[in-house]
Amino acid sequence: MNNKNIGNLVAKIIANVEKNGDKSVFDYIKKLDGVDLSKTGLKTPQNLIKSANKSIPKDLKNAVCSSFKNVSAFHKEELRHIKRSWFMTKSGVKTGQIFSPIESVGIYVPGGRFSYPSTVIMTAVAAKIAGVKTIAIATPPQKINDVLLFAADLCGVKNIYTVGGAVAIAALACGTESIEKVDMIVGPGNMYVNEAKRQVFGKVGIDSLAGPSEVAIIADKNAPLDFIEADIMAQAEHDPAAKAFLFSESAKTVAELKKRLPSFALKQTIFEVCSIDEAIEKSNQLAPEHLELLIKNPAKLISKIKNAGAVFAGYLTPTAAGDYWAGPSHVLPTQSSAKFSSGLSVATFLKRSSYAQILAPSQTAYSQIAAFAESEGLIWHKKSALRRNGE
Repeated sequence: MNNKNIGNLVAKIIANVEKNGDKSVFDYIKKLDGVDLSKTGLKTPQNLIKSANKSIPKDLKNAVCSSFKNVSAFHKEELRHIKRSWFMTKSGVKTGQIFSPIESVGIYVPGGRFSYPSTVIMTAVAAKIAGVKTIAIATPPQKINDVLLFAADLCGVKNIYTVGGAVAIAALACGTESIEKVDMIVGPGNMYVNEAKRQVFGKVGIDSLAGPSEVAIIADKNAPLDFIEADIMAQAEHDPAAKAFLFSESAKTVAELKKRLPSFALKQTIFEVCSIDEAIEKSNQLAPEHLELLIKNPAKLISKIKNAGAVFAGYLTPTAAGDYWAGPSHVLPTQSSAKFSSGLSVATFLKRSSYAQILAPSQTAYSQIAAFAESEGLIWHKKSALRRNGE
């Protein structure tokens, strides 16, 4: 299906959901997912969410809790470094910025080939710490499982809707009888989800339009071959459109990898033998979603990295550490958008309102405002200033 057809289909879905609410959502879920939720409803019952942890193996439960703890610690520290509301006074005018959280957020957790409870933690924690009051999750009905529900419960998310794809985005953006309208939608998804997010932008805020996953690996001559192989394979298993770029100092490493990797991974990988400095230059042009620095002393390169969604430094840090556990969100800019945008964080959920207060009548201030307004032909702008000066 081409982009025009996808756009038309998504536009029809949004229009139907906006007009018919739950009825359209139930119809689409039955048609697209083969699941009839008209009797059970779209919202996951609280008792299922609360009891989900009972069936999860202890090791997995510990891993999810550890991830939650690390991500929470990271975003609490991030919040501490973000400039909160501030004010200054100059020339008789008090100015500043007022920071406030977005009030309601919908998180899309994709289904597709896998279930992604990690996305719950990597989005909901930042929203919660930013101060978002209402957080909802939407995910395809087939992909609801106890790990996802447990992660949602850890994050304090009570509204979990079993609806996926463009239908979920439409429902979150427009609101239905069962699904509350939100102010912002975040989270990754397929081409239909992206198109839906694009079309509802303006009605609600969005985080980004994510493309296929990508990683750039800069490897020195001593980078362990087994590590590089595993990281390329990890990237390739995302989906057939995922890409890996290897910039290696060693022609021998590249030759050996071409022998080891299966054909599907070879098709998804671009190899280049070059110096580390050349690799950094090429990576900055690429602006990858993930950048691995598989070199002995990565700290010396950090100042040279200009464009990357996330940086994983040293032999011991795979991209998977960021996907699940390290702390920063795994929702990152793709398709070179790291040149002008950043990954999801606490800042994603904070708004800035500018503030201005003229503290005392000021002939200078009002006359200058009036002069500027007059130059643009806006007479009542001029008068609104001068009247405060008694003119």
